[in-house]
Amino acid sequence: MAHTSEEKARELTAVIRETLDAFDVVGAAAAVVHHDAVLVSDGVGMRDLDSGMAADQDTLYAIGSSTKAFTALSIAQLHEAGMLDWDTPVRHYLPEFALHDPVASAEATPRDLATHRVGLPRHEFSWYKARLSRAELVAGLKYLEPSRPFRTTFQYQNMMYVTLGYLVERLTGTPWEAYMQDRILSPLGMSRTNLSAALAEADANHARPYSTHDGQRLPVPFADIDAMAPAGAINASARDLARWMRLHLSGGAVDGARIASESSIRMMHTPQMVLTADPDVDQQILAPAYGLGWFTGVYRGHRVVHHGGNIDGFTALVLLVPDESLGVAVVCNQEMSAMPAAAAFATVDRVLDLSPRDWTAKYRERYDKIFAALRQGGDFSAERVAGTAPSRPLEAFAGVYEHPAYGTVTVGRTADALELRYHVWADPLPLEHFHYDVFVVHANVGAVPTSWRVPFRAGLDGAVESMEVQFEALTAPIVFTRRASTIAVSREDLTPMEGRYLIAGLQPVTIALPGEELVATVAGQPPLALVATGDRRFGIKGLDGYRVQFDPVVDTKCPGGQFVQPNGIFPFVRVDDEG
Repeated sequence: MAHTSEEKARELTAVIRETLDAFDVVGAAAAVVHHDAVLVSDGVGMRDLDSGMAADQDTLYAIGSSTKAFTALSIAQLHEAGMLDWDTPVRHYLPEFALHDPVASAEATPRDLATHRVGLPRHEFSWYKARLSRAELVAGLKYLEPSRPFRTTFQYQNMMYVTLGYLVERLTGTPWEAYMQDRILSPLGMSRTNLSAALAEADANHARPYSTHDGQRLPVPFADIDAMAPAGAINASARDLARWMRLHLSGGAVDGARIASESSIRMMHTPQMVLTADPDVDQQILAPAYGLGWFTGVYRGHRVVHHGGNIDGFTALVLLVPDESLGVAVVCNQEMSAMPAAAAFATVDRVLDLSPRDWTAKYRERYDKIFAALRQGGDFSAERVAGTAPSRPLEAFAGVYEHPAYGTVTVGRTADALELRYHVWADPLPLEHFHYDVFVVHANVGAVPTSWRVPFRAGLDGAVESMEVQFEALTAPIVFTRRASTIAVSREDLTPMEGRYLIAGLQPVTIALPGEELVATVAGQPPLALVATGDRRFGIKGLDGYRVQFDPVVDTKCPGGQFVQPNGIFPFVRVDDEG
């Protein structure tokens, strides 16, 4: 190792720059802190290829999921203030909090949410680029299926950190963004850091995000995930990340500003949930676990605390070695890049005088395997049944399909094919026929090429009523139910349906018109609102697979009709004039 701080800084910056060049990355923010001294705080490479402008220590980069440690700190502060307890059920503070699993709904605590152990997998497509508020995202949690029992398995995901951010809002009466600014960022002196893509893009000194598609590096838009901000929306500079690491390495205070107690920082860095490591991938970290907003483990005999981040056009890693008072943060403007991890571990080796390892070769091999597996995963040709055709004309599949948490999928008919529109992608995607009533859609999720088979299902009447997409690999396919096409019917045309009827000669039903919609009341059951979907045809609100078909009007009155249900078709006859 070099002997002076200046020599160390030059040496470490050279290590980071070599890694940047090896992975052909445009630019990076790099910060290295050792024994509370900032050895490196700089920009490496360029912030924008087109302008050729150099990155510097104040250039903004999106840190993605490294944001989670900030949100965990906000919860720790509220715990210190006596406003919540880590181990009191969330429902005590958010009565409307509900998950698909009733046990998890009743028992999940802030600690459970922060350690990714509520049983919920990622369910990324339910929120990614969806135009939903934070409150709406939290309200939709009950429709997301778990993949593991409550508190049994670590499953990294984002929705619980959104819920923690929403909890901050509800307990303080202050939006999460304002709380973060007032209670963490400003007191810490992180003056360049902000909490939204719009603010980052409007800043004159920001790094432009890039992604790689088909081997070509292309600029991509900033990820506008304001509602998801507590899980991954912070933008920061090298100078600010150095202050963030100093906070954690010094037990919660920087330059006399106490942000959190030593006990809170220690608890955030303490393993809470054990992970199962893949020895072929994670052999550099032994005893991997998750703390509160941080991964933990042991690297070459040293306790480490770390968290990465990956978001549209950016990759980040913040790596702490607390017992050596060492912190390394590297963020680059390239999506799904191995550069930050390779640079961070190489820097730790250099500072701690560990024998050098070729991290560039190791991570290049790892990422090549990952992308090769992803490309292979989209090939379903071995399972295709040749010579088949859809069971009905393509226009019969067109329509709007809905899921209460995943939102709306629109299937449209083009000149000779089908196309799919969904909030994740700006442009419609072709739906290619695979076999029978199954289609295939190919898409990029950021830099990752992905394909899904999409089967359509028919109802009892033979009409297409749903479609499925395996968006979440760890649960059953996500079922999108076709939205009934409604039509406007005047009160004059609805009036002949009013009256008393008898179902199957036994059960009375009354059809009334109290407003603009017909209402059917079966004896002993709550009223059912009828929605017009065709010629004298009505759906029943809240009951999929049920409908009412009225007979043609005779002398200003409808003589009867049929209730069509999954378990049969039940005729009804007017009995107004009886008894």
